[in-house]
This record gives sequence, structure tokens and C-alpha cells, in this order.
Amino acid sequence: MRVCLLLALLWFPAFPQSEPPQGRQYLQEMITDREATGSGPLSLQQVIASVKANFPPLLTALQEREAADANLLSAEGRFDTVLRARGDLNRLGYYSNERVDVSVDQPLQWQGLSLYSGYRLGEGSYPYYDGYYQTRSLGEWRAGLKLPLLRGRETDSRRTELQKAKIGQRLADLSIDGQKITIVQAASRRYWDWVAAGRRYVAIQNLLKIARTRETFLEESVNLGQLPAIEVTDNKRAIFQREAQLAEAGRALQQAAIELSLYYRDSAGQPIILTAADLPAVIPEPRQYDESKLEEDVRAALEQRPEIARLQRQNEQLQQDLKLAKNDQLPQIDLFTTFYTDSGVGPAYVSTREWKSGVAFEFPVQRRIAKGRQAALSAQQEQLKLRTGYAADGIKADVQDAASALSQAYRRTEAAQDGVAATRQVEEAERLRYDLGEGTLFILNLRELATAEAEIRLINAKADYQRAVAQYDYALANALSNW
Repeated sequence: MRVCLLLALLWFPAFPQSEPPQGRQYLQEMITDREATGSGPLSLQQVIASVKANFPPLLTALQEREAADANLLSAEGRFDTVLRARGDLNRLGYYSNERVDVSVDQPLQWQGLSLYSGYRLGEGSYPYYDGYYQTRSLGEWRAGLKLPLLRGRETDSRRTELQKAKIGQRLADLSIDGQKITIVQAASRRYWDWVAAGRRYVAIQNLLKIARTRETFLEESVNLGQLPAIEVTDNKRAIFQREAQLAEAGRALQQAAIELSLYYRDSAGQPIILTAADLPAVIPEPRQYDESKLEEDVRAALEQRPEIARLQRQNEQLQQDLKLAKNDQLPQIDLFTTFYTDSGVGPAYVSTREWKSGVAFEFPVQRRIAKGRQAALSAQQEQLKLRTGYAADGIKADVQDAASALSQAYRRTEAAQDGVAATRQVEEAERLRYDLGEGTLFILNLRELATAEAEIRLINAKADYQRAVAQYDYALANALSNW
């Protein structure tokens, strides 16, 4: 009897299927819309390209370099030329006079040297104790320099901040690099979550199609009195169960698409909700990890990952501060020299030319400020040393864990493939028994479910392998070489 039904399947045209359940309506509509645009399957490379161009957190991270450049500009501003001007007018008193004084100061980076020059004009009457303000009729020009001999010669606060700002630019780049590899890993994981959800949806959809196709022939057989009505009821039970599973898988696919949309955006930066039509046809086959490369990978990761380089740059900044703290413990001995020239007519006591030189000395005896700052900076250096060692251990552990994940995901995929082949073989044998009237629909449903579950396990195993690849690329900072 069931052999006759099998023959009828070959001769009769396909019966129309019932309408898809409500949970699939969104997917079907979106598939139609996507097909109208002519777009093909979405690749991981397209997602990464979208992340590079339009992902807001990455664009935000790039502003760190802008801030570092601004900090450097600010530090360079401490060497700006300073123009000063002052004018005094004295009236209604016993002495009547006017004074104008203009000066220009220019600090230099070399040896802490500072240059200065200026012009002043003093006219009128002055008391003897303010005779300095008196100039000849054309005023006085002056120029000079100040050179530190000990404190401030090797370094000072201005040069320290400038060097730290330059290092800060590299620190900003390394911070951005760290965020790049983290974002690419997250985007990759979200992509494979979406692909796996889509392949699971297709697997359950195919399982539902089998039950629906069988339903029509079972109803015909019941109407002909060839099968009991319970067979149709049992098949309907299987359809309802699989429709519920399909709705659940559809929800998982939509959720994965929404999460992926945070990374995949259009040129305007708006999230794109992907559909089943965008799914790749297959998940790439895994490749076995060469465990002999582990030590080489660890060395590469230690060189390429930004964490250790960031700690090293932070240590360089501390070294600049430490250099300043040591320099601040030296005596302040400054050499200065100035040349003056007056022009025009004026009193005899106002010289036409003068040259003054001298030395200024200052020394805080206890030097507790500088000593305390040096001790604090030394402690911070020791902290950085310990953090650097721990970061190296963490990077090594990341590589080892990623290699382990790759190896185990590969073995799991191989086992899952064998499981799919075995369950399909059992399902086909059970279907043949059922068609020959030797089996039951209940057992056949179980075999079909077992095959679907095996296929889903294979999908999950392949997706886990791809996520392990993303973890491996993160551990070795491979994304930076392709940026």
C-alpha cells in the first residue's frame, strides 16, 4: 500500500503547500525586498569594511588621535613667542613723565635657552631713585639671553610636557589599535552568529517541508481507507512542533541580524537589518591548526599586540617625568647677559651703550618636592614593569586558548560531520522501512528530528570554528596588518 503511495509521489504533480506561519512572514517579505535589489550573500569582509568606514565606536576612538595632536600643539605652545607691552602716564604730581615699554621673549628647546629683546622710551622728569626709567629721546633698545647652567638645562617642565605629548600621539595610536582588534573580533563573532542562526533556520525549514509534503499523501490514504486517521494526527503534531521550532529559529535569526546591524551600516552610518537572502550558502570548512606554530604565534602576538607597546610608551612618559624630578633637585644657576643701546639726545647720566651680565642662584635645601615626586614615579615604574609582565602572560594565554579553540572546533566539526552522515543513513533506512509498511510514522519522525539535530550540531561546530578564527585573529592582532 505504501509502495503505491511512493509511486504516486513520482506521478502526481506537487500539491500546494499551506501558507507559512506568522513567524516567517517578516523573513519572507524581507527576502523578496532583498532579491529586488539584486544584492548577493554578505561576506565577512564586507562587514569589516563597513566597520572601518561607519562604526560609531571606532570613529569615536579615532578622535583620540585628534586629542593627542591637540595636546602636542598645546605643549608646543609653551615655546610660543611672548609679546608684552606697557604704557604709563604720570600727571598732576610733582614729577610729570610718560613711559612705554615693549618686549619680546622667545624660549628655545635647546639647553633651556631663552632669548629676549625690547624697546622702551621714558620722557619727562623723574626722581633720582627712578632714574632708570629715563631714556634718551629716541629710546632704548635691548637684547639678551638667559641660560640655565644646572637645573633646567638638560630638561625642564616645558620640554618634558612636549616629549610626553609626542609619546602621547603614539599612545593614542596604540589605544586605537587595541579598539580596532576588539571591534573586528566582535563584528566577526556577530557575523558568524547570524550565519549560524540562518543555517539553523534553513535546516528546520527543510524539516518542516518534509512533514508538510507527507501530510497531503497521508490525508489521501486516510480518505481511501488505507491508513488510520491517527497517522494524519501524528503528522500534524510533528508539523505543529516543527512550526514552533521554526518560529523560534526565525526569532533567533532576526535577533542575530539586529545585533549584526550595529556593525553593518550603510554609507550614511545607518544600521542595515539583513535577511535570510543575504546569508552565504555554506559555512566554510575548517582547517586543522598546526600546533607546531604555537611558539611562533606567541612571539608574533607579543610583537603585534598593542597592550605591551602601550605600557612601554607609558613607561617612556614616566621616564620623562623622572628625568625632570631628578633635574629639579639640582641648584638653579642661571647665566644672563643683556646689551642696551640708547639713541637721541638726553641727560649725560643716561649711557648710550651698556652691557650687563650676571648669575642668579637658587637652591631649596631639603628638595622634598622633587625627591617625593621621584620616589612616586619610581613606584609607578615598578607598577608598569609588573603590569607589562602580566600583560605578556595574558597575551600568551590568549594565543594558547585560541589555538586550543581552533583545534577542538576542528575535531568537533569532524565528529559532527560523521554524525550527520550516520543519522542520514539511519533516516533513509527508516524511511524505506516506512514506505514498505514495516515502520511507523512516530519512529520516522524521530529519525528526521535526529538528522536535523545532527545538522544543527554541525552548523554550530562550524560556526564555533569561525568564531575561534576570530579569537585567533584577535590574539595575534591580525586585523592591524590588513587595516
